[in-house]
Amino acid sequence: MGKAAAQIIPLVRALVCAWLLVGLGGCGEDKGVSQTPYGSADEVRAYRLQTNPLIDWVNSLEQEVQGRAVGASGQATAANLAAVCQYAQPLLQDARDSFDRIVPPPRLEDLHRDMRQVMSLRLAAYAAVLEGWALQQEQGENAQSDTLYQQAEAELAQANALTAEVNQQLKAVDLALGEGEGRNPVVS
Repeated sequence: MGKAAAQIIPLVRALVCAWLLVGLGGCGEDKGVSQTPYGSADEVRAYRLQTNPLIDWVNSLEQEVQGRAVGASGQATAANLAAVCQYAQPLLQDARDSFDRIVPPPRLEDLHRDMRQVMSLRLAAYAAVLEGWALQQEQGENAQSDTLYQQAEAELAQANALTAEVNQQLKAVDLALGEGEGRNPVVS
């Protein structure tokens, strides 16, 4: 290798390294786009605008289910619960189907899956109640219908626990979105 080539190789290496650094820097976040830990503020905001109405609707449906299951007696009865589950099941299924059409930002996929799981657990509980009620209507109170009611109770408990976790995650997302937009979310 000649003297000129020996001097050019370090220069070429330096240029390649500089090019790689510039290229890698350009592969990151756009400097003009506000970022959150969950993705760009625009993506996260659009996602929350799509999910918020469904979340609110599912929550109001659950409150209605709870209120109608208890009824005037102040006690939840199998008959009341079966009637309200039959009413709510197709509505919740439609809501979950609508939710499935929403594409979350990549960093919110786990949260999206958890929100969907809440709806799936409630649907499974409704199905267990309806199956237990049908058995009870055919055979009277029996161990099999009691088992189905217990299964429904366990699935609703899981849904409620997961709902609490999801709410905490949503608060964190909303807080990050507020910070990513350059405002104090506690004040706004």
